[in-house]
Amino acid sequence: MSKYEPLREHLARRDDVVWAAKLNEVEAIIGSSLPKSAREHRTWWANSGGSLVHQNAWLDAGWRVERTDLMRDVIVFRRLRIGGTAAAGASRVDRTARNPQKAAEKRLAKEMAALRQPATVTLRSEWTPLGDVQRTPCSSSAIPREGGVLRFAAMNGDEVVTVIVATLSVHQAYRSLRMEMKGLDNDTGSQIGRDLCEKTEIDPKSPVECDVVKSGNAWLLTDGRGRKANLDDQSECYLVAQLLFLQEVQSGRKATLLLR
Repeated sequence: MSKYEPLREHLARRDDVVWAAKLNEVEAIIGSSLPKSAREHRTWWANSGGSLVHQNAWLDAGWRVERTDLMRDVIVFRRLRIGGTAAAGASRVDRTARNPQKAAEKRLAKEMAALRQPATVTLRSEWTPLGDVQRTPCSSSAIPREGGVLRFAAMNGDEVVTVIVATLSVHQAYRSLRMEMKGLDNDTGSQIGRDLCEKTEIDPKSPVECDVVKSGNAWLLTDGRGRKANLDDQSECYLVAQLLFLQEVQSGRKATLLLR
């Protein structure tokens, strides 16, 4: 490695455009004395390159000598291009490879700046009415068999109370409640019907209306960019249900959320 390699690395790291360097600063950077010709002849500081390793040091870093003032021991370097040459970039990569912990810290800090930007997550959805649970049979073609979000609504005195249910099988959840309300044996393996009757304020003997948000009728939007929610994915189905539950609460209704 050339003894002027530290000078190339120093220039490659600098962020400014012009650097007026004292000769003793250059010597401190390279860790040794400059030759006598460097202090006496301006040609030593030319920008010819070629086989002159000391000149290649600043040329490879993307700099050139703009002016020499040997009477005052000052050399003025000016940047030619941002980032230097591939060789200068390779040097920085090598330093990063030698210190992966520092590289990881810098990368994480950069990523965290983006992660901490304010974000707005909204939901656009459309309810499909299924009707009164007592009157709409489980065999109805309107009841999806895939994942979705159900809303059961009933009167409790003068108030409407609702239950939001996230499920990966709308048909199974609906059948579970219908059988519970009719006092029949539950053959679905689902506890949604029992939980809804025991843990909420819905009276199974009163009329209960049911709506559903089914696949294709829910969109998740983050900072204006949207996509269809995958209601067959448990985490996305739960997220949609939670957002719909918040909407119920903000509308002033007494609501319960069941995630199954």
